[in-house]
Amino acid sequence: MGSNPTRASTKFPIIMKRDKHNDFVGRRMKKSSIYRKTFARALQQIDLALLVREMREDARFTQAELARKVGTTQSVIARLEDAEYAGHSLTMLERIATACGVALRLRAEKKPHFDREVALA
Repeated sequence: MGSNPTRASTKFPIIMKRDKHNDFVGRRMKKSSIYRKTFARALQQIDLALLVREMREDARFTQAELARKVGTTQSVIARLEDAEYAGHSLTMLERIATACGVALRLRAEKKPHFDREVALA
């Protein structure tokens, strides 16, 4: 069968929207240090949420199973896996990593001469 013309025609507007969004973000990043800090914090939240989810999935746990192993509820695990959540604690991340058999490392750096890393879990 032939290609779906409706589906093919929707790709171009999506690319255009993404390009416009990237342009907008780029302009805002150049102009505003507050925007840059807020954007960076949002990316950190996404990274932490993905870390929790990936550790859990790699250990082949459901949210409920992981919750039982770390002594919390399934809803807490779901919240930690939500990219909009900003309350991740180091203690909870350590508990999750231990339950999932993952080694965590914390790195602190300040240019030019400070760079330290410690094992956590």
